[in-house]
Amino acid sequence: MVLNCFQAQRTPGSEGDSRDGATGLDSNSGLDSAPGKDIELGIKDLSTQLSLPPTVVSRLTATLVEYGYLYQNPATRKYRLGLTAFTLGLSANPQLELNQASRPWMQQLAKDTRETISLTVIDPASHNGICISSLDSPSQIKLTTTVGSIRPLHRGATRKVLLAFMQPENSENYIERLKLPKDEEDGLAAELKSIRDQGFAYSEEELDEGAFAVAAPILGGANLLLGGISILAPVFRHDNDDIRRFSELVQTAAEEIGRAIRR
Repeated sequence: MVLNCFQAQRTPGSEGDSRDGATGLDSNSGLDSAPGKDIELGIKDLSTQLSLPPTVVSRLTATLVEYGYLYQNPATRKYRLGLTAFTLGLSANPQLELNQASRPWMQQLAKDTRETISLTVIDPASHNGICISSLDSPSQIKLTTTVGSIRPLHRGATRKVLLAFMQPENSENYIERLKLPKDEEDGLAAELKSIRDQGFAYSEEELDEGAFAVAAPILGGANLLLGGISILAPVFRHDNDDIRRFSELVQTAAEEIGRAIRR
């Protein structure tokens, strides 16, 4: 029996689908000139780099935005790589630094707990949490996570730990955009403070019946958030002593991963 708690949110349209005459994805060699994750480019910049007319680039970027390969910043109207390109990059290059540094500690956690272990980061385009690596429990009854699946940052320990340890102004902006009732917003802010104070997050049946998660932040240089590592398990299989032990194990793993990356 598998409790699949993480589902991808969206897939592109069916094969052969056309988009109002926009330049098709057969022109996606232009992705080589697409902006990186920290760089935004406008139509004029892309037109120059691709040696294509601005009208063609405009149609192409509209298609790439629709499929998630590019993200358009609503404030600047410029473009950067989107979630689909990020996920594609993960499958093409599994040796990303965070993945590489995390793997032995994920394996150790899986061995120590016999539960599912996941690695999650913040998607800069959607501001959700995205799973970039996972190891499933060997048990017949288990929780599973799918690499590339995304969920909101304010739901569940796996992502709340990211919201708690991200830059304060970014966390405040995220909460503000949720437009929660005042009491819920205050409750979330208090919970995030508690997570920061104790160094880990715990949730039980917050998103999925019968499931709990314990998560800790992975911090790089200057204590900047890199991601989060989580233990996911069915509630019935563990007591409070196990949860305390899991919180210690996951914090140790997160600290060691961060230390390895900072070297």
